[in-house]
Amino acid sequence: MNKAKVNSIIRRNIIISVIAGLILIILFGIMLVRTFVFPLKYEDIVLENSYKFNLDPYLVFALINTESNFNKTATSIKDAKGLMQITNSTAEEVNQITNSTDNITDETIYDENINIELGCKYLSDLIVRYSGNYYLAICAYNAGFGNVDSWIDNEKISKTLNSINIELPFSETTRYLKKVISNYEIYKVLYPQLS
Repeated sequence: MNKAKVNSIIRRNIIISVIAGLILIILFGIMLVRTFVFPLKYEDIVLENSYKFNLDPYLVFALINTESNFNKTATSIKDAKGLMQITNSTAEEVNQITNSTDNITDETIYDENINIELGCKYLSDLIVRYSGNYYLAICAYNAGFGNVDSWIDNEKISKTLNSINIELPFSETTRYLKKVISNYEIYKVLYPQLS
């Protein structure tokens, strides 16, 4: 075998090795992102309640990721609790409809089954309130529907809001909307099997 042919084989083997290595790195990176940054924790509970309340499961995963980063014991400075960051008053109000538990306590709000059920019901109600508009429902989940209703009434936002490229009256809600929608799009790419 001549030297040129040997060098050609060596170059080809190096290129194949580099490509295989890059593919492994990419696959490992995707696995790390899926496992640690965009997980499907509590998947059975999320899917059950998403279908029960006619919600897109990608949206529920994105909301939980944004709200608590899947920390079931998370508590906000506004005393919202659990995976979906439900306040006691919201939990009590929604529980009257869902009958998820006999008694709303801190212990029951932190329970992943009850918290996700109450959060999904609340999110579903907000989506219905805003005629299927996820963007407005997400804003209301963060800022409260009273504020969102006021913003619409005062023409600070459109009742057909469909973009994250907007400055809302609350900067926190602007950031929140962007993060939830971004997470939603990422979940759809990472987990196509859910659709």
